[in-house]
Amino acid sequence: MLSATPLRRLSQATATAALSFAMLTAIGTDPAKAVNLKTFNILGNFASIALDGSIGLPVNLANGSFNGTYTVDVDQLPASSSFVDLTSWNINLVNDNTVLRTLSNSLAGNTAYIQENILAFSDAGLLTNQNQNLYSLELDFDSNFTGTGITNDGRFLDNSDLGSVQSSGFTAVTFVKTEPVTEPQTLAGTAVIATIGLWLRRKQKV
Repeated sequence: MLSATPLRRLSQATATAALSFAMLTAIGTDPAKAVNLKTFNILGNFASIALDGSIGLPVNLANGSFNGTYTVDVDQLPASSSFVDLTSWNINLVNDNTVLRTLSNSLAGNTAYIQENILAFSDAGLLTNQNQNLYSLELDFDSNFTGTGITNDGRFLDNSDLGSVQSSGFTAVTFVKTEPVTEPQTLAGTAVIATIGLWLRRKQKV
């Protein structure tokens, strides 16, 4: 039977751990923000053959893949009929370990959004009165999409004629997976809980 002193120490240790975890959680929460931003990892594969008649990038992406991250206010999801803009994103289009193009919020004109069950990354900056170029990665998920999911439905669309570089056509997406990035405070909280478990096991052996 445990004496009063070990029980008191156990209570103090548990309280300290709980307080530490609460402080870690509070650090990751900014009360001034009215949004609930969450970052997701995304990866996927392109089909082995581009649509007949395609040239340039759609052909080069055949048997390729894409990967990256995006951040969105999940409190606005699912997006019903409205557009929910992503706050940041960086998606690499890859083949043979070479990045052929990057879709990123750091590049002027690039846009990204979730609308109903569609997650899209595009370069709308190419659209002008004199230039109707466009490229876009569009991914179709199940209804009520909130950022996490798996799908085999999507496409990379391209219609570009920038100087001597011509690129146009369509490459299908055959697989996509997106899931939340583990937040630092979650990892720290898991470490605290694991430490408590080890401490308790050692005490039980004494």
